[in-house]
Amino acid sequence: MALLDDLAKGGTPTGLAVGIGAALLTPVLLPAVSSVLRPAAKAVMRTGITLYRQTVEPLAAAVGNLVTEAQLELAASSGARAAEPETKASEDAAGQPQKRRSQRLGDAPSIPPGRA
Repeated sequence: MALLDDLAKGGTPTGLAVGIGAALLTPVLLPAVSSVLRPAAKAVMRTGITLYRQTVEPLAAAVGNLVTEAQLELAASSGARAAEPETKASEDAAGQPQKRRSQRLGDAPSIPPGRA
């Protein structure tokens, strides 16, 4: 009921007249408005694409270069570690080198003497 009360008050006839006028004038005004707005919308889109290409693409290239450099440094450091002899890791508590044996599936890991 409140909706009907609001319709009966004040500005309803004015709003109704504006709505009917807009509905009647839309087919006439739409081609004129679209002929003005379409080129403006295309210009805005072109500007956005140009700005995107000028900002994002160089940033993506810079980040890609940083990633490549980091990967090369990691590869170089892991290659250097593989070339170093394993002196500390392969010695037991007494400072004696451990004998390494290949472990197959099911083999128990070797435990150095005195650590059981």
